Amino acid sequence: MEIKLIALDMDGTLLNNRKEISPRTLKALETASQKGAETVICTGRVMQGIRDYLSILPFVRYCVTSNGASVFDLKENRYLHQNLIPTQKAQKVLQLYRSSGGLAEVYSRNMSYMSMEDYGDLSNRYGASQTVRSYLLRKNEPVESLSQLIESRTEGVEKFNLSFFPAVTYSQIWNRLNVLGGLSLTYSDIRNIEVNVHDCNKGTGLAALAEDLNIPAGQVMAIGDSLNDREMLLYAGHPVAMGNASDDIKALTDTVIHSNDEDGIAHFLEILFQQYS
Repeated sequence: MEIKLIALDMDGTLLNNRKEISPRTLKALETASQKGAETVICTGRVMQGIRDYLSILPFVRYCVTSNGASVFDLKENRYLHQNLIPTQKAQKVLQLYRSSGGLAEVYSRNMSYMSMEDYGDLSNRYGASQTVRSYLLRKNEPVESLSQLIESRTEGVEKFNLSFFPAVTYSQIWNRLNVLGGLSLTYSDIRNIEVNVHDCNKGTGLAALAEDLNIPAGQVMAIGDSLNDREMLLYAGHPVAMGNASDDIKALTDTVIHSNDEDGIAHFLEILFQQYS
């Protein structure tokens, strides 16, 4: 079993529940890198939402972000691949969601944006805790009009992250987005809906990168925990589910490791690279 590429989801996988990369996990990834395995971040987050972590991951060169909409080379500071929601379709998503009473974030050009009105009133509008509010303010840029932002992105946008809508409307919103057509819907927890263009997911983004690097799927390992990790686990020759993963994700593989709060990645990689190095 020769592993040349390790694709890591962030939330619930690489990060513990305090949103930290543990020292033990960091050391295990450094060892894997030294032994020839390319570590790739494969996340639903936008690039701006992971930059703080990249500063302690100097061995990471490639990132698959926004659920596969962007494949980025950090060393050369350029996109390798993009798979974007066309501008006209993105406007329809925004119009549909405006009636839900929820928060919309638009991912574009490695940044995340929200409306100025939401940015200034997250606690009152959505009951966001101080921790969540701080995170959202840190990752987002406020704009006067999301519609105008989308219109200015003639190439399209990466993704929508939709959240804080009433739980009773979840199925209704999901179904209405499906009716629009041409979209891929997923979630990273039960409180959000992530919208990409059709056939855009972590699996397609990871496959495009692996092809660039001439690494066959049989030498790719993917580790994840949520529905938006499904396609990359199906693509990888060596899929791995976290102990905290949903049952649907665990069913995709025979390899289930410790949870993200139990240094699951570190436990697994320490044994793997000792055995197969």
